[in-house]
Amino acid sequence: MISWSDGGMNRIFFFVSVGAIFGLAMACGMSEGDGGFFPPVDGLSTRGEAELYDSETLFEYINGAAESYLAYGFEELTVQSYEEDGEVVLAVDVYRHRDGVHAFGIYCQERPDEGRFVDVGTEGYYQSGVINFFKGRYYVKMLNYRQLDDERDELVALAGRIAARLDGEIGFPRALDLLPQNDRIPHSERFIARDFLGHEFLHSAFVADYLIKGARSQIFLLAPGNAAAGREMLNAYKAYAEGKSEVVASAEGTISFVDPYYRSNGTLRLADLDGAVLGIFGVDADTFDSATEEVRTAMEATDPPL
Repeated sequence: MISWSDGGMNRIFFFVSVGAIFGLAMACGMSEGDGGFFPPVDGLSTRGEAELYDSETLFEYINGAAESYLAYGFEELTVQSYEEDGEVVLAVDVYRHRDGVHAFGIYCQERPDEGRFVDVGTEGYYQSGVINFFKGRYYVKMLNYRQLDDERDELVALAGRIAARLDGEIGFPRALDLLPQNDRIPHSERFIARDFLGHEFLHSAFVADYLIKGARSQIFLLAPGNAAAGREMLNAYKAYAEGKSEVVASAEGTISFVDPYYRSNGTLRLADLDGAVLGIFGVDADTFDSATEEVRTAMEATDPPL
């Protein structure tokens, strides 16, 4: 059995098969069932036409996991199976999401902390029998049932051919470029659409893990798209901490306190950045001020703004 858990915060756990493509059909004048989205595979044939699922029927395919995908702006899933001697030996699913940020977000929910990363799409990873990757607003999942001597290479090659058929740009969400670059742990970046840190009032969180002065820390940027929404989250978090009888220290545009759910992470420091909220766990005031200035400068140089 394959576990989709990576053991991280705000992750989801489930076993699910894997994806195919629809969004390019309108642009290319192809119908979803004519095979144009799926490259031929030597020795295999496609099993019937591709299956389509929307937000109303997704639960029929992935059942309990559907809610997690819907939280990340899921729009449509196309599924194509390949067979050999009448038996399904390869499944390809493509999940189309509202935009590239949300496709990246759902990909991160299933990405392992220490994956065998592959150069497919923007980013992908390989596990025995599995390749998952994302590109643009598509999240693609492949599941292989065959015995292959060079499985990884064959699946990577096929994944690359599928990625080439997907529209959209290769690249991570712009907001991740605003987070500090130094001391960042590779492949730790993620996007949490809602209920960040388990709080229903926190959403639109771009997150990365860091190793700062020998200690692991987490830096996040809440980027809801406008200053009013950012301040609303900041004030709600402050009210929550005060309601838990925590001591909240305030300075100009910043607050700090210990979130009772995450005491082991140390003091949480938050800064209002006029449209976004920067948060860092477990660093001293000087380190926080330096990071805040770095992120503020990066935001001012961003065009168009977040």
